[in-house]
Amino acid sequence: MKTRTLLASSTLVLSALASLLAPSLVTAAEEAEEASLESLQAEVNQLRSIVPGQAFAMTQIAYNFSNLWFAAQAGNWPLANFYLGETRVRLRWAVRIQPERRLSSGQLALDPIAKALEAGQMAKVAEAITAQDHALFASAYTEMMQGCQGCHVASEKPYLKLHIPTVPAEPMIDFTP
Repeated sequence: MKTRTLLASSTLVLSALASLLAPSLVTAAEEAEEASLESLQAEVNQLRSIVPGQAFAMTQIAYNFSNLWFAAQAGNWPLANFYLGETRVRLRWAVRIQPERRLSSGQLALDPIAKALEAGQMAKVAEAITAQDHALFASAYTEMMQGCQGCHVASEKPYLKLHIPTVPAEPMIDFTP
């Protein structure tokens, strides 16, 4: 009987202790979670401050797209294919950096435009490279450039006018096959 009473008393004491400590344990857990969220937000803010903007990604697209022209003109089709792939990768990167453009009339989603460019004009450039056809390439390249210009206009940046490059973006590359 004494054991039961002692056990019951111990249970009551532990229960009382638990009810007293529970709020502080919850508060400590909430404080730790809040500190963790603040730490994560600080890290996100720090990363945002060092990630290049979309304008930088667009210069990378221009670099590769320009070199694509000279590789194809030299008949270096493997190099042209390389630069087309790099153009594609940088285009996707630019859209990940800034998936929407703020316009005077609202927002413009860039992913559908980029996907349409890839499936349409960029695919034609790839076909011309595969066919190793200079005339077909020049036509497809021009179409792709016009598609890019269309995105610039839709993004309210019509002053970003494109033209066939006259000098390679990278003077160190030997474009000959």
